[in-house]
Amino acid sequence: MKRHTTFMQPFLIALVISLAGSPLFAQPGEHMKRFRQERMDFFNEKLGLSEDEAKLFWPVHEDLHNRNMKINEDEKNLLNYYNSNFEAMSDEEIDETIEKFLDLQKKRVDNHREYHDKFVEIIGKKKTMRMYALDREFRMHILQKFRGGNSRGHGPRGGR
Repeated sequence: MKRHTTFMQPFLIALVISLAGSPLFAQPGEHMKRFRQERMDFFNEKLGLSEDEAKLFWPVHEDLHNRNMKINEDEKNLLNYYNSNFEAMSDEEIDETIEKFLDLQKKRVDNHREYHDKFVEIIGKKKTMRMYALDREFRMHILQKFRGGNSRGHGPRGGR
């Protein structure tokens, strides 16, 4: 059971982040605008980006983010299709669905490999590695805000 939970955790985090733009949480567009600004503030502060670095960094980061959001959407659609049809699917259809799922995971990794060199060129290796660590920290920060508490010492709700 532990292995299943560990396997699903990245997908659950991606789902929460993708839902952040959902009309369930705010007016369309407004929540995403706040989310993007909070992400920019968080990374700018924690990475110590100069103005010049930030001007180059954010279009690349946003492009990668948009590609990942497209993969998340494709993954969500694939899993929704599977969940709605799994009982009637043949083994061959299930195999095809698994391959599509794994292809999406590979595409996500390939995107990160492609963008890694761009980030290194813009902010250097040290800040790039720091960005990877901060990405996880930011997801946890957003989840904590989503939960509405500060049980992990991340400060009061809604503030930094």
